[in-house]
Amino acid sequence: MTNKLTINHANRTIVMDRIFAKYASDTASEEYARLQRVRQDYPTYEVVQKHIRTNAAKKTYKGLTYEYMEDYILTHGPKEQRLANYKEYSNMREIAACHGNAFRYPVIKSWFLTRYPEVASFGTVEEVAVDELSSNVRTSASTSRPSNLPKAG
Repeated sequence: MTNKLTINHANRTIVMDRIFAKYASDTASEEYARLQRVRQDYPTYEVVQKHIRTNAAKKTYKGLTYEYMEDYILTHGPKEQRLANYKEYSNMREIAACHGNAFRYPVIKSWFLTRYPEVASFGTVEEVAVDELSSNVRTSASTSRPSNLPKAG
């Protein structure tokens, strides 16, 4: 990937990517010199750094690897269902191998989460359960304190 400095005439801006901005902060660098030349050519244009937008609502499944999916398929459900699901999973892996890397994992992940929807909620804690736990801890801590201990103060 090359460091980019582009000119957006519609918005009257000089746009640089994050890496270009980092290198341009060194006054002895080629990027700094290039930025200054462009600023001389377009003195009324504003210099801005391009930011990549991220989707905060995107669901991610950390640890959901091919190996994890395979192990989960082989250990959950009745034996006949496990074997049928594993066979289907293996076929999908073979078919996905014909496609580009960007399309392999999402297709298999989607199939896996459709087949095993309970996995999508792994690692999430419901607020009600946390509230109940914290109130139980406070209640048990206040009632189980021995009376013969000296008070802090």
